[in-house]
Amino acid sequence: MASGKLSPRQKMINMMYLVLTALLALNVSKEILDSFVTVNNGLENTKATLKEKMDETYGTFAQYASENQAKYGTSYAAAQGIQSSASELITYIDQIKGEVIAKTEGYESVDQAYANDTVINLKYIEKKDNYDVITEVMIGPEPATPKEGEFTARDLRTRLEAFRDKLKQAAGNNEVLIASIDQTFSFPDEKEAGDTGPKTSWESKNFYHVPLAAGVTILSKLQGDIRNMENETVNHLLGSVEQKSFKFNTLTPIVKPLSSYVTVGGKYQADIFMGAYDNQNPPEVYICGPGATIDTLKKEIVGEAIKLPMDGAMAKLEQGAARAGLNTVRGIIKFKPVGGEAETRIFETVYEVAQPNLVVSPSKMNVFYRGVDNPVTISVSGFSDKDIQPSVSNGSLSKGGEGWVVRPGKDRECIVTATVTNPDGSKKTMQGNPFRVKNVPNPTPYFAGKSVDDETIKKAELTASQGVIAKMVDFEFDLRFEVVEFKVTMIVSGTPIEKYTKGPALSGEMKEMFQKAKPGQKVYIEGIKAKGPDGTIRSLGSLSFKVV
Repeated sequence: MASGKLSPRQKMINMMYLVLTALLALNVSKEILDSFVTVNNGLENTKATLKEKMDETYGTFAQYASENQAKYGTSYAAAQGIQSSASELITYIDQIKGEVIAKTEGYESVDQAYANDTVINLKYIEKKDNYDVITEVMIGPEPATPKEGEFTARDLRTRLEAFRDKLKQAAGNNEVLIASIDQTFSFPDEKEAGDTGPKTSWESKNFYHVPLAAGVTILSKLQGDIRNMENETVNHLLGSVEQKSFKFNTLTPIVKPLSSYVTVGGKYQADIFMGAYDNQNPPEVYICGPGATIDTLKKEIVGEAIKLPMDGAMAKLEQGAARAGLNTVRGIIKFKPVGGEAETRIFETVYEVAQPNLVVSPSKMNVFYRGVDNPVTISVSGFSDKDIQPSVSNGSLSKGGEGWVVRPGKDRECIVTATVTNPDGSKKTMQGNPFRVKNVPNPTPYFAGKSVDDETIKKAELTASQGVIAKMVDFEFDLRFEVVEFKVTMIVSGTPIEKYTKGPALSGEMKEMFQKAKPGQKVYIEGIKAKGPDGTIRSLGSLSFKVV
């Protein structure tokens, strides 16, 4: 078994296969069967390790493709095809393992062979030495003419050859990789030493009249081959893209502003550099002075040209923002690649200078309510949150969630403002935004699911009710009011009877009174009072219903 062109991992897998072949040549004792278990466990561990490594590789490949589809897209699509084919083939081989083990052990289903795991552990298989079932499933009665169909060795070989061809297509002109793929997925018909008869097929050699433990181990070895060649080929695809990248291939002027939004009195700052550059060979960068233009044919500045200071290979631009509005900076970059001709590129960038304005975005509406947390988002254009210090009149302001929380005072208006810190450390107070201040409106009382808009109530609803509740209807805040007292009035035999209770629940006397209610009688629920989240007691009026 030649190994000069194989990776170290593949050499290790092949070495384990040699051990497996040697074990097959020995009498099948318990010790030999246990050796198969050890070899199979090692192959399963190798397969799992390769799977983890491939997941990382595919993740890296996917990230590169999402960031640069033009460069990596085609190769990533090929890698995805290999990933899909490899996973399907691994799953198919797992199904073969499950099939032969289930039939050997007498399980009712293949799932029992896996025992709620993703890997079969031969250690727990009782009939490791059984060779009838694997022969029946994968070869059939005639080793010279292996049978065809699902889960057969012939079908497995066909699928492995198709996978091999797919890998070779992805390998391109990489002769070393192609040779490794061919050697890994080679399925020759062979003769045993000294045998003068016909050659034995790969299928029969590996799966005819072999113990179950040996057959499963061979299948695990094939899975390791699949993962290993998948790894080699996908890494080739990723590496071949990188080989096509040159450090100094495309020359693109890049203008990277430190801030594209500048306030009056601030400064516009930007880094201007070549997309591909040599730190030992910096370019020269010039911008147009006042009134200067650029001759696009000659690629030179007509008028005053201001040479920018350099920081390595990057030019440093700094201009005062004297007026609001759009400002355009034009210039040229001159550079001479090592061993090449001098070249010039024209660049242009536009930035906007604006008056800073305070922006206060109420999370609910332009009203603050007393006694509750009013969430707001406060920002100032051109300034980060760390440079903004907000404040509020007639109330308190505190951090809350992703923004701020205002709790207004007793006055009818709150003004939210902010002080900002400029890049030079100076501070400026912004014009504030006014908000109206209101009390939280009263909630609506409900009895048996009915409100003031309802006029009738069924006897069953009346007797099933537990009490009175207060709910906020169509209100922006999720507030809870608790009923603290109410009374019930009914006219019984011409005499008004009143029952009073504390809290939201009906008293026992009220429930007894409701049991005596007759159709046509009126039920009055009066003096309803509820306590709000701010601690105030609200009078909610009355409810009246006619029993039907």
